Amino acid sequence: MISIVVVSHSRELAEAAVALAREVATDGPQVAIAAGMPDGGFGTDATAIAKAINEVANDEGVLVLLDLGSAILSAQMSLEFLDE
Repeated sequence: MISIVVVSHSRELAEAAVALAREVATDGPQVAIAAGMPDGGFGTDATAIAKAINEVANDEGVLVLLDLGSAILSAQMSLEFLDE
């Protein structure tokens, strides 16, 4: 089953979205969160996104869900940090 990485500028928003999805689909895919900055502030971190992708990667792939436009840039940059 394809895995999911939730990328958000807000850790709380990402955690709430994942919790809601798990209530609806209890037997769903493996999910990782890459959200917020290390200091707890708002933002996205390309290295955290790469780490999350590596944590859940499998042969079927990883779907990356984003909240805002600049998260796309961080996700694209994270591809440079992925394990091969």
